[in-house]
Amino acid sequence: MASIEDLIRDHLSKDGQVLNLKAKFIREVGVRALSRNESLKELRALDLSQNSIGDEGVKALVESPVFSNLRTLNLASNSIGDTGAMYLANAKHLKNLRSLQLVVNNISEDGEKVLRNSLALVSLSSLKFRV
Repeated sequence: MASIEDLIRDHLSKDGQVLNLKAKFIREVGVRALSRNESLKELRALDLSQNSIGDEGVKALVESPVFSNLRTLNLASNSIGDTGAMYLANAKHLKNLRSLQLVVNNISEDGEKVLRNSLALVSLSSLKFRV
């Protein structure tokens, strides 16, 4: 597997605002490394779809202030359950998030409700659970 630095360099847009790591299979360790990378502070969109990051990967992502400028987050097909939904619903650093994609995960109706009623995701205007 490529290093996180290589993945960032090869998949970051020229303006530094969009990072697409779709299907790069980075899992939890990769998300933690991403969350420590200071060069991502201006990142506006992050596509981690089809990476199987799971609930612990979501936890690492939401705990990092590096992602505080994110507007769009695609977490489709990542084996995320209700625990991950709870992490997202309480994410202190995702106040600017406007669009969240969670299709093809393991989130129940209760998890969906928690996300819809989140007081932390104050800017969210698009939340998708189903295709």
